[in-house]
Amino acid sequence: MYTFLKNILENMYNFNAVADTRFYYLSLIEEDDGWSIHGLWPQNSKTDYPQFCHDVTFDISLLNPIMTSLKKNWRSDRGPDDIFWEHEWKKHGSCMFNGANEFNYFNTTLALFELVNKEGIIDKYKKGSNALIPFDLNFTIIN
Repeated sequence: MYTFLKNILENMYNFNAVADTRFYYLSLIEEDDGWSIHGLWPQNSKTDYPQFCHDVTFDISLLNPIMTSLKKNWRSDRGPDDIFWEHEWKKHGSCMFNGANEFNYFNTTLALFELVNKEGIIDKYKKGSNALIPFDLNFTIIN
């Protein structure tokens, strides 16, 4: 039975090869007024993720087209939002498997946040908790 289930899961998620264990976590935090984005993290496995992969700069002006959405959906609970965004970009965005630039990292994360809200996926998580929602390398939700 174990082998049967293992084979099904490996075929469904293609997690059987080392290169295929990579995926992304969309991390959300529940706040008093609803869910907020914490970040989008590339993962090498369920327990290992790369950090600070490339020496990148942060240019907030590149985010002007999505600034309203960032301020609404990606808030810091510990200080200025722009400092938090810079940290997330340097720590996690610099490691994106698809080589996303700064704008694409934030815009993709906002789009995934909108998707999990629209699809009701976020409703499956307990109030007062954090959520880690897995996505494959094509940004399709892993159920």
